[in-house]
Amino acid sequence: MSEKKTTVTVSRDITAPAAAVWAAIKDFDGVTSILPMFELTAKSNNIIGGTRQLKQGEAVFTERLVGNDDATRTQLYSIVEAPVPFKDYLGAISVKDLGNNRCNVLWTSTFILDGVPESAVIPMVEGIYNTGIDSLAKLPA
Repeated sequence: MSEKKTTVTVSRDITAPAAAVWAAIKDFDGVTSILPMFELTAKSNNIIGGTRQLKQGEAVFTERLVGNDDATRTQLYSIVEAPVPFKDYLGAISVKDLGNNRCNVLWTSTFILDGVPESAVIPMVEGIYNTGIDSLAKLPA
């Protein structure tokens, strides 16, 4: 029997140029510009299959760049190792140009919970995504 996948999705329209938002997301090693609570301690060099390492306090997170698609402005990444109560995490961030200096940012992920209820994890993940989208909304036009 397969384990149940949990999905978290945050979608927001923001006032920021889609090209600038995509450039910030596409720079996998530049993640601290949109998630300032993390420190980048090892770079992937933005190579597909490469890993970056982030640190928050004593917690260390290793993430792999799975793909960047310029045509759809979508990035896929996975969490390889982290002190989190879930496994098999796959995240996707995509940007859709809405015109007039506006875009939609869709940040979604699937993962398998590891001994905790969804109610203990979903708000934490949504909070991280919203922090990132807030930062993207502050990009200059």
